[in-house]
Amino acid sequence: MGRTAKIGANWRLVLLAIGALIPLNGQALAQDSYPSKPISWIIPYAPGSPADITLRKIADGMAGPLGGTIIIQNRAGGGGTIGTGVVAKSKPDGYTILATIADPLVAQAGLQKNLPYDPAKDFVYITRLTGSGAAMIAMSTLPANNAAELVALAKKTPGGLNYGTFGAGSFPHILLEAMAKKSGAKFTAVHYRGSPQAIQELVAGQIAVTFGAGAAMQMINDGKVKMIAQLGEKRGLLKDVPTFMESGFDDLVFRTQQWMGLAAPAGTPKDIIDRTAAAAKAALQRSDVKDFLTNLSFEGIGNTPEEFYREWKSEYDVIPQLIRDLGIEAN
Repeated sequence: MGRTAKIGANWRLVLLAIGALIPLNGQALAQDSYPSKPISWIIPYAPGSPADITLRKIADGMAGPLGGTIIIQNRAGGGGTIGTGVVAKSKPDGYTILATIADPLVAQAGLQKNLPYDPAKDFVYITRLTGSGAAMIAMSTLPANNAAELVALAKKTPGGLNYGTFGAGSFPHILLEAMAKKSGAKFTAVHYRGSPQAIQELVAGQIAVTFGAGAAMQMINDGKVKMIAQLGEKRGLLKDVPTFMESGFDDLVFRTQQWMGLAAPAGTPKDIIDRTAAAAKAALQRSDVKDFLTNLSFEGIGNTPEEFYREWKSEYDVIPQLIRDLGIEAN
């Protein structure tokens, strides 16, 4: 009787072990079949914005390598925080992805006191899709051809120089205020809804400089507008445009390119994150996608989740505090 009870207990242990493996195998099968339904990319900006247009093109290129359909949802508002907050609270199953520029995950942490999410805890970072030197542009007649000459011009201009931003707290606002603090020159922000409006005012002579080389490319080609400085540690696609670093502006905010990337809710399975990053890298190597990005002065990146996280973290540790130190607030 005792031997029978012992054998029965052993079989129960075996059955329990098998039962414990079933959910794991089921999960593995589910992930192997990913994606089994359309994937939603939430872009936290309005349709037709430069980020929206670019991210849609990349999504089209990723559908094949990923083996599924990507549906774009625009959830604009709050400087990108509304759509970003939606993703943070979504199920971490790989079917809701944040496709965004850096602002909601970096700058907004310094601009807003009560974000509806925590960039450090609520997301897993998938891949940086693009990088851009984000060139500062000016009328071709402006007597300045780099950041140092712009500072010198501002110092000798009564009242300083006006510059165009894409709204309070946008990257042009942060950059020029950081430049003003570092150089002692006076720059006055004029806020617009986006780069098209700022460029119109630039051409009209209402402001001295703004950003948006991609949107102004035709005017640049026509010789009406010129590029005078770009972000980054070295010259990127814009080989003839000096960096801010070459004029002595070497703080992180001037060394960091503007980027677009993908993130998912924290807890999203690692194999889905890796698969998405691999599909992005494949899409960015397609000639039609590369040509599209190059025409907008964007460089395709497609790095690993680990690399992207380290890059994001280096900005997150510095930029929000810089914004607070500069006294910049969102609209």
